[in-house]
Amino acid sequence: MKKKSFQVALSAISCALAVIFMAAGLNIPMAFASGYVLASLALMLPLAKEMRLGGFLAYAGACLLCLPFGGIAQFYKLFPFVVFFGLHPLVNSFQQRLKINRFVAFAVKDVWFVGSMMLSWLLFDAAVEISLPFAWMYDWIWLLIAAGGTVLFFVYDWLILRAQRIVNTYVARIDRSGKNQPPKAPPQEFGEVFGDLEQKEKKEDTKKEQDNNEGH
Repeated sequence: MKKKSFQVALSAISCALAVIFMAAGLNIPMAFASGYVLASLALMLPLAKEMRLGGFLAYAGACLLCLPFGGIAQFYKLFPFVVFFGLHPLVNSFQQRLKINRFVAFAVKDVWFVGSMMLSWLLFDAAVEISLPFAWMYDWIWLLIAAGGTVLFFVYDWLILRAQRIVNTYVARIDRSGKNQPPKAPPQEFGEVFGDLEQKEKKEDTKKEQDNNEGH
């Protein structure tokens, strides 16, 4: 029962942290990119205990709760989290659980990431004016997203997989420290306590008599 409560609490904490980080990313320009990463790390908590359903519910709850914190007005910012960053740790968990070949998994996830970034570009470009450093980049934007996205995702995916291992380690430590200790013996009744004292005194008197007899 307590193990179940711990897992539910872990999912709830995961969802709450993801909302906090994403809300900060939506409303603080300096925290824009870090919001995606930190929210993804938060969603790893239930996955550390093989709770994939809990991880999905934490992700879904975070997406919904982010809407009133800027997610509706700035949905173009929330969109990358909804379609990729929030689901990425869960997909990695299934990849490891099903033992899918890492090269095949990377190819599929890379296409997923690049496609998500292309859709995000369309939303960003429609919502705000984006200034690129060079004019030629507008003509080659799709190729740049595909090539640059693949390189970026290679590094990002490797870091996220490593981060999940670290989260697994710390969650396991917390779970072990929270296990029940052996219950202490219940307090004795007053009659039992006094009875034990009387028996102890009798044994001590008997021992003294034996010592005196031996001395004589």
